[in-house]
Amino acid sequence: MTRDMKKALGMFVITAILGGIVYYFALPSFSFESVGFWIYLIILLSLVEVSLVIASVTKANKNEHKAGVVAKAGGIAIALFVLTFIISSFASSRLFNPSDYANLIKEDIKEADFSTYQGTLNNVPLLDKGSAVQISNRKLGSLVDVVSQFELGENEQITLNGKSVRISPLYYGSFFKWNNNKNEGTPGYIKIDMMTQEAELVRLEKGIKYSPSEFFGRDLKRYLRMKYPFALFSSFNFEADEDGAPFWIVPVEKHTIGLFGGVDVDYVLVVDAVTGDIEKYSVGELPEWVDNVYNSDLITSQYDDYGSLQNGYWNSVFGQKGVKVTTEGYNYIPQGNDNWIYTGVTSVGRDESNIGFILSNKRTKETIYFPVSGAEEYSSMSSAEGVVQHLGYEATFPLLLNVEGQPTYIMALKDAGGLVKMYGMVNVEKYQIVATGETIQVTQQKYRELLKNNRMTVTETETEHISGVIEHIKTAAIDGTTYYYIKLVADDAYYVLSVKDNQLIVLKEVGDGIALDADKKSTGKIRNALLAE
Repeated sequence: MTRDMKKALGMFVITAILGGIVYYFALPSFSFESVGFWIYLIILLSLVEVSLVIASVTKANKNEHKAGVVAKAGGIAIALFVLTFIISSFASSRLFNPSDYANLIKEDIKEADFSTYQGTLNNVPLLDKGSAVQISNRKLGSLVDVVSQFELGENEQITLNGKSVRISPLYYGSFFKWNNNKNEGTPGYIKIDMMTQEAELVRLEKGIKYSPSEFFGRDLKRYLRMKYPFALFSSFNFEADEDGAPFWIVPVEKHTIGLFGGVDVDYVLVVDAVTGDIEKYSVGELPEWVDNVYNSDLITSQYDDYGSLQNGYWNSVFGQKGVKVTTEGYNYIPQGNDNWIYTGVTSVGRDESNIGFILSNKRTKETIYFPVSGAEEYSSMSSAEGVVQHLGYEATFPLLLNVEGQPTYIMALKDAGGLVKMYGMVNVEKYQIVATGETIQVTQQKYRELLKNNRMTVTETETEHISGVIEHIKTAAIDGTTYYYIKLVADDAYYVLSVKDNQLIVLKEVGDGIALDADKKSTGKIRNALLAE
């Protein structure tokens, strides 16, 4: 083997090693639909060109012409790849495919009247993500045996056994802490009930050994990439099944418009976070406990395309006739055992009004449009903040609910420390009607009176008289207010009463008789109630 051949072979080996290192850490898909793969190819070609140029130059520098030819050929190859990438990007864009983008979600949309809307105060969580993260961190901080080694992972909202909860997996705090605990894995995840705001560490019999905080072969993305080299991973969503077992829900994308456009979900990988076992499902075959398949940003992006590109791309930019888009924020509403995204819909150019709102199922992408005109969410937030401006509270992104028969925005009002201090209700049609209170019950009562004073239609909340003997009493301090959870003999429900609204409840003990007025709309195991007179 000649000296030049050895030199060339050495350079190729170095290039292969560098390419392998880049792949190991970047983990691009080998699909031509992956932008990351094109970037990886261009980097790899650049490394090859550099190695060829170096290999073609001898120690005596006698092959400058040969090196120039190699450099030129390599440059042309790289330029062709870059040009192909650019052309493919343009060919996949909304400019050339407006109708295809507009139809991505069209078949999943149906329209419904607001009277059929099931979002009420009794089935919607009022704890936002920021507050949930704070409560999770406080819970983690109280667990001495855990907090020194682990930290919270990404917080996800799911519907578990019909209840809305947020869960956060525990991640390793550092490489050294991973090394100390890798044989057992992380001990579990923190779960928060979005209604009661109670947090608990769910300790698993066997620890979580596959997650984004792992290293080497058990790193979740690397583990899946080795098994699915051509898959386009969309996201890695942590969930628990109805028995509390942890899983990673990994949607795999497909591009339906050209190489890079029309992103949708092709299939879903369900990964056991403890054993690493993988099940592959089509969207229609998924277990019902799975919630987060369609990313919230993907849903709103597809609806924006549907609302803005019906009359072509240029109309969406200039004339904007009939163009409608979602508002900037969104929130989540449980319906049945599924998690739905909520966001408003507004006409372009009308910054302070909505023409309706959508609910979209994050598992199936089923989308319901409700034509309800009125103030958009940020205007309602400003209205509520204006009532408590002397306190400096900030409103969370609201939910649109059916309260007293009226479309109503409801939101939490938080102090500078991020703690929920009050609640606000704002009428959608007349956003000058604003009620605030330290509890939901008080806020609803004030809101009802404001509606009556403004001669608006009010559907009185129906209650039923309940009496019995107290079997259990539990208390919870939530944001400075004590709540009593009362269970009666031969009754599975817990009746929730706040001390602020029911001061005499502190005198009740197990075995005492009690009479309550319970909200009929509260169903299931937790029902709002007041002491009966």
